[in-house]
Amino acid sequence: MPVAVKTGTIDTEAVLPEEKVVDMSNEFKMLDQDESQFSTLLDKLPTAAASREKVNWLEDQYFPNKSSVAAAGYSNVATVVPVATGEGAYFRAGDLVRNVANAEMMLVTSVAGDNLTVTRAIGGVVAAQTGTSAQPLLIVGNASAQSSDIGTLKVTNRVLGFNYTQIFRNPFGFSGTDVEIETYGTGDPMNEIAKKAVEHKRSLENTFFFGARSFTSASPNSIGTCGGLRDFITTNKTAAVGTLTAANLGAIIRGALQKGSRDKVIFASPLVVSALSALYTKTWAPNEAGGGMDATLGIRVSGYVSGSFGDRIPVVLKREWGNFADTTEIGSLLVVLDRRFIKKRPLRGRGTSLLRNRQGNGEDRVVHEYLTETSLEMSVESAHAWAYGIVSP
Repeated sequence: MPVAVKTGTIDTEAVLPEEKVVDMSNEFKMLDQDESQFSTLLDKLPTAAASREKVNWLEDQYFPNKSSVAAAGYSNVATVVPVATGEGAYFRAGDLVRNVANAEMMLVTSVAGDNLTVTRAIGGVVAAQTGTSAQPLLIVGNASAQSSDIGTLKVTNRVLGFNYTQIFRNPFGFSGTDVEIETYGTGDPMNEIAKKAVEHKRSLENTFFFGARSFTSASPNSIGTCGGLRDFITTNKTAAVGTLTAANLGAIIRGALQKGSRDKVIFASPLVVSALSALYTKTWAPNEAGGGMDATLGIRVSGYVSGSFGDRIPVVLKREWGNFADTTEIGSLLVVLDRRFIKKRPLRGRGTSLLRNRQGNGEDRVVHEYLTETSLEMSVESAHAWAYGIVSP
């Protein structure tokens, strides 16, 4: 075979490709960063191991002292006051009820369903006004007559909350040859172990926000899905907020602050964070480098100062929500959570684990997986808020 001869100057293309040392960084540049801050936050909060595939919790509340006038209303001479459907049970004979809208005080003499028989104009405010739909009624207290019996006994019913555990699995595998060859960067499977850890955590994060609760009995392959905050929050839920203003933002946050604890945190899409920073100057607190809320929560945050309650509420930017259009629910989402009433519930012995060597006997490959079986306990529903359809001012 003739010898190949090169005439003239030798440039880089005359060198055999296999001779060249590749100028390759050993670090992989990731398109997205780990933005699963809620999962990180949950890891810092108290957890409780689940002992079954269904987790339960009990909720209770103080006896209601607020109702409202029914749609039918009442005249200025009426002695029967209709209240909102189902709320007649809040009242008993002897209750003093103040119509907050017109200040009149009434004494309840009897209750029949959602209709109160009352004595009008107790005290100084005369019965000169009608009661109209949705006017708020405050049960000030109960007045008992001398030598009277104890009256009607009433207590609130406890409420059973529940959710299901969900099995999260992120498997990955490589041929025996691929595992052993020399490569730039962190070789397989070590590189994929690091990636899958973030992907697994991200799937937990998405479920905790957007999961739907269900259980399908199909032995031996029954399947449970973990419900998330989107379906759980109903009271303080606002769609199509529109242009963000001080008034509607204050109403959203005030609704959540009114109930539960004052230990709140806000998660917001980039659109909402941009709207917040544009809307406020004095109430928008930049991140405190090296401490503050970052040290408390374990995640990078800024803060919103509530004008209603004076609390500084941590604000967490959910950057990955910006991958969705501003007109979608996720792209325009603001969530207020009460940290006292959110808890991760991993099944006993089934917390997040990297399970190695899952390949079958005789297979010339290496298979690992991340596995978690967990649920989310969400209680005191009205202590949280969910709002979307926000438009930047």
